[in-house]
Amino acid sequence: MERIYEEDASLVQKRGMERSLSFRFGLYFHELVNSEGLHIDLEYNKNGDEPKRIPQRPHGVVPDFLFHSRGNNEQNTLVIEFKGWWNNDSRENDVIKLTDFVHQEGEYKYGLGILIEFNRDNFTLETFLDYEPENNITR
Repeated sequence: MERIYEEDASLVQKRGMERSLSFRFGLYFHELVNSEGLHIDLEYNKNGDEPKRIPQRPHGVVPDFLFHSRGNNEQNTLVIEFKGWWNNDSRENDVIKLTDFVHQEGEYKYGLGILIEFNRDNFTLETFLDYEPENNITR
């Protein structure tokens, strides 16, 4: 995240650049992790050949960022939702997605969920583990 603010501050300052920021985050994340056997995907909405669905979104849901194994739910590691400072939509929809994706009695069982909010000059992280908000970080 700090690299985004160092190298891509112009994207943070512009309105409506959430997908561009997600892409940059994915590039930087890829440089930091050994993804052998796992994939980094943006807006990946498949569960096998079917749409991803969660209890509170039975018609389908599209997470912003996934670090996971494609085609099965055996190594679902990280799910992230991004929000830009310009986006006035309720954060509740993102919280619903994250809590359902990390719920260990649910279908996906992601190990960690993160809500990342891009503020003009810093960012806020809220982490989700097994259906509970775990930690808030502002930098």
